[in-house]
Amino acid sequence: MKFEGKKNTESLSDIAYKKLETMIITLQLKPGSLWSEKELSELLGIGRMPVREAIKKLDAAHLVTIMPRRGIMITEFKAEDFFLQIEVCRLLERLIATRAAKFATPDERTRFLELADEYEKATIENNEMEAIKIDNEFNELVADAGRNPYASSAVAPLHALARRLYYMQYKADTELTKDINYAHCDLMRAIASGNEELAAEKSDYLIDCVTKLNRLKFDVYFQGKM
Repeated sequence: MKFEGKKNTESLSDIAYKKLETMIITLQLKPGSLWSEKELSELLGIGRMPVREAIKKLDAAHLVTIMPRRGIMITEFKAEDFFLQIEVCRLLERLIATRAAKFATPDERTRFLELADEYEKATIENNEMEAIKIDNEFNELVADAGRNPYASSAVAPLHALARRLYYMQYKADTELTKDINYAHCDLMRAIASGNEELAAEKSDYLIDCVTKLNRLKFDVYFQGKM
């Protein structure tokens, strides 16, 4: 069954945002590098006005820093920022997961189960790009299913940061990465089951796994082994 999500016509600024976000997440735009609006516009082949709007959204998501008269800097990694973010994520993700377990529609529950199977397949095949794609769809689906726009709006800027770290650390420790991926699968299935208590438990475990791996990844990154 193919889950039919919200059908929105994407604007050029939305397209620019997604392209730039992907390039930042996959480190095609290096942390600390400085770009002009014109350079990013030419890189994407999209006009400067939509790119300008996309940059504002990226700034709000803490993926870039707008530096007046200097340009746009791709945000660098800071361990202290990650641990501040994870404190907020733990609370918000737990809330959203439990609400999704309670309020998800039958079609949404079916899609959670499909995503869990797809995530397992991506993990077995060691396909990090597919895993990131599935994780992104899961974040959007669980936010919709949680039926709390305030919580989903609050956590949305943190998801892109999390995906960038996820891409960075994907092969840092194979077993820990598998733990994270399978923790995602368990959470999806818990939400699909409608068991709110189990969804909360699996959400907390997922955050624990992410925290453990990123402690390792920050050590590797700052030792210059990336």
